[in-house]
Amino acid sequence: MAILSQIETLTSDPRFFSQTTSTSRNRPLECINGDARDYVMKAATSVLGADFEFNPPTIIDDSEATGLAIYDALTKLLPARSPQTTFFWRKIGRCFASMLDTASFPISSQISFLTFVYARLLGMMGPLEATGPGSLMTFDGSPVELSWVIPSNVKSSDSSSSRQLRFAIEPIDPRSGRLLRGNEVLRYLTSPKGGLGLVRCDRSALDWSMITQHFLQPDSDRGGNNDSGKRFFIGFDFSRCGDIVLKTYYLPSPRPTSDIFLRNVKAPRVCLWDADYKPLRGLLACLDPSLVASLNMMISYAEEVDVLSKPRLQILSMDCVPNELYCRPTRGNSWNDALRTFTLGGRLASPKMNYALSRLETLWNLLFPFAHSQSNRDLDGALLQNRRSCHRATADHPTGGLLYYYSLVPGSDMVLPKIYLPVARYCSNDLVIAQALEKFHAMDGRGSGERGWVSREVSAAYNHRKLDEKSGIHTYVTFAIKKNFDWELTSYFSPEVWEST
Repeated sequence: MAILSQIETLTSDPRFFSQTTSTSRNRPLECINGDARDYVMKAATSVLGADFEFNPPTIIDDSEATGLAIYDALTKLLPARSPQTTFFWRKIGRCFASMLDTASFPISSQISFLTFVYARLLGMMGPLEATGPGSLMTFDGSPVELSWVIPSNVKSSDSSSSRQLRFAIEPIDPRSGRLLRGNEVLRYLTSPKGGLGLVRCDRSALDWSMITQHFLQPDSDRGGNNDSGKRFFIGFDFSRCGDIVLKTYYLPSPRPTSDIFLRNVKAPRVCLWDADYKPLRGLLACLDPSLVASLNMMISYAEEVDVLSKPRLQILSMDCVPNELYCRPTRGNSWNDALRTFTLGGRLASPKMNYALSRLETLWNLLFPFAHSQSNRDLDGALLQNRRSCHRATADHPTGGLLYYYSLVPGSDMVLPKIYLPVARYCSNDLVIAQALEKFHAMDGRGSGERGWVSREVSAAYNHRKLDEKSGIHTYVTFAIKKNFDWELTSYFSPEVWEST
């Protein structure tokens, strides 16, 4: 008799995963004719299958109505499976529903995505109690981080309808609190049963993910699949047409202790916080040799700066190709440090880049006026003198300091940078962050044009507390350079699931 894997036993447990048998699903029409409940049920049936049993219409409870029509309808229709899934549906499903509504996603896509979250993701959010290694996904330990993008070329008239929505989770077993294996989660979600007809993943991308995990975690196929050093995140990019594209994030294992050979465990070739990227040449050459030229530019930069300023590897991620490196220097959190590391010491230069850098500097000054670009003050140093700011992290907390992401471009030596500004650590509260972002968007003619629109949108999605109480709902604000050298701003959010309501 075959022994079931961790993910197989979990996804077969009806307390955490919807049990579906039908594989034939059709997308519903966008037009709503007749009863709204009937339409929502038909749209959800197109995801879950014709044999799925919904709650009967006699079960009507409006006591917890949120005013979000689709979310409220699904809450009545979808059976409660367990206290764990009910908890995360309320904590995460409602936030996501509000963001979909604000972004004016097609109704059918909103229903499909919320149904997918209910059926396939709530059961990977971990237990209700803090057991196991906990999640590194967010500042506060929430296992999911949501985000949306307002593209730089979008003006006020169409900013909401052009919003891009994404979120990422750290898959955790709700039964034990132990981490789920990345390769098992990926295989499940890209299967017809796990993807529910919504997930799109190229076969080569799946192979690349498996090879990358084995490279970073060479003993990942042995026992010890719940080792807290083997961290894996998975992202979901939700398209307006109703498709979901996956993105994988692998955290290298910490540098092994001296007894690794006694334990007969293969030593990883790259470890967490390594500043030597040369071992990655072998991985990239195996998967897509054209990426090596971009990596060489990063290596050249890392070799010229001092040890504490070198970007240290934290995450290797991929969507279509394994081409994104997340790095943190040990020190250096001033604007000049950000400018140097973002441009790889000036290697990334062009007239368009210069304009983008001017916009990044404006964003920096709006978010961090106490460390203005002209002052060259370090964020951490300024924070110690600025007691109005929220400083809840310790010096070695993984969200401390500036985080950089470098996207390697196939077929060239180009690198597209992205900087993560940890506003949860350095800004006094979420209202201050929202107001700074609104000012930034207004300078480029984006937004609704109504004063306070950013804070209203964030408050609508994350209504468990007031924005001016503290920071933490906004986790990061990022500024990225895209292939055509346009820039893109993304706001990341934590639902703060452990906050009392």
